[in-house]
Amino acid sequence: DTWRHIGHLVETIEATECNNYFANAGYASVKT
Repeated sequence: DTWRHIGHLVETIEATECNNYFANAGYASVKT
C-alpha cells in the first residue's frame, strides 16, 4: 500500500522538475 502511494506521488512530478532536481544534485545525463 505504501508503494502505491509513492507511485501516485511520483506521477505528480513533471519531467522537467525531475531533470532539474538531478541536474542541481550534480548528476549528469548519460545517453547511450
